[in-house]
Amino acid sequence: MKLKDIVYGSTLIIISIFVFAIGSGFPNYVVRSKELPGPKFFPFLIAYLLIFAGVYFIMRSFLRKGKAEETNATSLVTKRGILRVISIIVGILLYVPLINLIGFKVGTFILAALFMYILGVKLLRALLYSLILTIVIVLIFGMVFSIPFPQGFLPF
Repeated sequence: MKLKDIVYGSTLIIISIFVFAIGSGFPNYVVRSKELPGPKFFPFLIAYLLIFAGVYFIMRSFLRKGKAEETNATSLVTKRGILRVISIIVGILLYVPLINLIGFKVGTFILAALFMYILGVKLLRALLYSLILTIVIVLIFGMVFSIPFPQGFLPF
């Protein structure tokens, strides 16, 4: 039995319970007396997937009873890992002011490229993947759903 799988699965289930608790207050979407998927559809879909994944990790832990490996907690925590976590937290905290200043598209591209580079992706691949990610987000949310993005001082 692996404790980390049980903790991870339980955490996913707890997060999904919070999503259900918060999302249950969202209004229903009714058009011409027909109830359609509304604002709670997507969060509930994600919550169901989280429950499924949580149960999977817990079941996997119990099925691997005899195969448990002892790991030393100090070997898992390294100075480089701590620096990565801190830099990602700082990046997330700076993201919102940054996109208001320079715009969503450029800010997302920069942040995604930095995160990928920090996590060990080579620079050219990080730039390429960030560009693809930014384009996909803009196409889906900007073009399909017509959601406006913060522009900042840059014209794009």
